[in-house]
Amino acid sequence: MALAAAAFGGVVIAGALQHDVGWGPTGPGAGYFPLRIGLLLVGVALLLALTHALAGVAGRFAEPGAMRRVGALLLPTVVFGAAIAPLGAYVPMTLYLLWMARVQARARWPVALAVALGTPAAFFLLFETWLTVPLAKGPLEEALGIY
Repeated sequence: MALAAAAFGGVVIAGALQHDVGWGPTGPGAGYFPLRIGLLLVGVALLLALTHALAGVAGRFAEPGAMRRVGALLLPTVVFGAAIAPLGAYVPMTLYLLWMARVQARARWPVALAVALGTPAAFFLLFETWLTVPLAKGPLEEALGIY
């Protein structure tokens, strides 16, 4: 897993190098922070791989039941990410947050609904209104005229 994380860090570095990775008169270039995050990820992953190799301890990757808990978080997150392209950002975000708050966190309905409806509304105000950075829109936003 450490080597896989290092490989992922290498992909991040390669992507960052396609942009300006320096500091210009207006601030950091587009690849400035991704490059440093990728380097940090590669460094830590290689350190972990080296530590594990020197220790020579063969152990379990995960305890029984741990992968079920990981899957319970990973699967909804993958569905959320895949749903953004056809549905936009707001509807999948609402459903994802409702699922996570109600099922994973076992929050009561009023709290789960407040989180699931309040967060996308706050994101809309922050990104669309104040920063004028549009997030992905889907058929619901188009039907409501928010496109």
